[in-house]
Amino acid sequence: MALSINTPITTDEGFVVDNAFAYLNIYILAPNSNWVNLSYYKSEADWVEGKSPLNVNTLPNQVQTELTSNEFWSTTLALTIHEKCQAAIEQVTGEGTVTILTA
Repeated sequence: MALSINTPITTDEGFVVDNAFAYLNIYILAPNSNWVNLSYYKSEADWVEGKSPLNVNTLPNQVQTELTSNEFWSTTLALTIHEKCQAAIEQVTGEGTVTILTA
């Protein structure tokens, strides 16, 4: 799973990127100690090819996921984490601009 940002974003260098790809590095240590580091790419292909992530300081690069014990032990943990990151990015890009990619 990953995230697609379905609105133009501007990199720190001033380049506009449509439909950026957000990759999540998920860290889960305990119910109250978990976070996600986010990296943004021009496309999923750039991520697959190992290209450098975009510099986009206007978007969150780390999200504290603050999982409850029920969320931590649930079978939908990955979806819950992606939804929390989606919400954090949409605080910057606007509601309905980020899609969770499941395949």
